[in-house]
Amino acid sequence: MAFVDGTNSAYGLNSSLTARNTKDVYVRVSQKFNLERDPESRNAVQAAGPTGPRDHTSIRFGAFYYYGKNQLNQVSNGSAQFPFLGTINEPFYRAGGDVRFKYRKMELFGVGLVGHDANHSVDTDSEVITGARAITYTGGFAGSNFWIYPWMIAYMRYDFVNSPTDFANGVSQYRTRNRYSPGFQVLVRANIKLFGEYQYHWGEPYTDPNTENILYFRPNSFVGGIDFVY
Repeated sequence: MAFVDGTNSAYGLNSSLTARNTKDVYVRVSQKFNLERDPESRNAVQAAGPTGPRDHTSIRFGAFYYYGKNQLNQVSNGSAQFPFLGTINEPFYRAGGDVRFKYRKMELFGVGLVGHDANHSVDTDSEVITGARAITYTGGFAGSNFWIYPWMIAYMRYDFVNSPTDFANGVSQYRTRNRYSPGFQVLVRANIKLFGEYQYHWGEPYTDPNTENILYFRPNSFVGGIDFVY
């Protein structure tokens, strides 16, 4: 459990990332189960060896919860966006679970999350605030690692976000934005790692300059690099 300082999220009456006085609460729990059948191997401390990472065959389940309150209409530079109203509190939460399965040279993992942001609208004529439809979405990722050699790892990852609000606002072509990312890592030395990753991206909107129609394109890319630790 943790209590942390936060800033306002991108949703709500004001999208600026302003500081606030309230604390956010974060809670996480997890449990790992050792699946090694041999008692001697199950109870031993397994470390990296000449054949690569020799972790126990295991599965781990986890869950997390994050809660906070966006504070909007705060006074900035001597004034507020809506001077006839006080500070507007909009609670939000994020909740989800995760799983990790390790077997010999293969590792599978995934995370699922649901987000909920309270929302309000302001009637500037009547100078009142009313409740609006909450901002909700789901998302997560699933992936795998496979040790081809002790120094070479191939991986695959799938990310997704399902946001009806973003779809209604024309941010994405479909309700679900997803990305596929196959890649590899090469451990050249203990402190040097090479990596490469191809990203198959979701469709993003653009306006056709000739017809003014909204079209979509996928900004697919390949990313490569080197990590050096000293």
